[in-house]
Amino acid sequence: MDEQILVVPREHLFWRGAFRGLEADGLEEYLARVRSRGLFRRRGDVEDDPSFKQIIPYLVVHTGGRYMLLRRTRAGSEQRLHDLYSVGVGGHISREDVDGADDVITAGLRRELEEELTIDGEWSARPVGVLNDDANVVGQVHFGLVHMVEVPSGRVTIRETERLSGRLAPPHEIRAVYAQMETWSQLVVDAGILDA
Repeated sequence: MDEQILVVPREHLFWRGAFRGLEADGLEEYLARVRSRGLFRRRGDVEDDPSFKQIIPYLVVHTGGRYMLLRRTRAGSEQRLHDLYSVGVGGHISREDVDGADDVITAGLRRELEEELTIDGEWSARPVGVLNDDANVVGQVHFGLVHMVEVPSGRVTIRETERLSGRLAPPHEIRAVYAQMETWSQLVVDAGILDA
């Protein structure tokens, strides 16, 4: 809880009001606000404070018409996510992980991707939307920056096998486990970006 993580004051992030779901409209403005209004704060001080949004890169990996479908094990630190499926890997942007970087978002998503997965080959990431869900206490303090990670060729495997299991799956197999997904993944599926 002493880790310094990237947050944005809620009042500086939502210039036209909060929303629920994945929003692509205004994406560049949200990213600009994260870059210009982002602050590093001690995680323990903001964990239960909805006046700050903790910024989470949320990375959807796509290769050959399939997407990485993950399942969180009981070894993970976040009990509320145990055994739930996810279509994204994500985590906080830590000051120590991005210190000196030209862009905190790019550095944060790269670190998150390399921490959770191994990609044998080239990859690229493009922002596709932002995620917000104030309907629960976890969502009230987090804000997702959704990126589609394209892997033209090469294997994608899970690095953190004690906390995650998973495989590449076509969209219809992902939709089949919708009821067992974490909320953010359901919102990504609802937005239709896996079918685009």
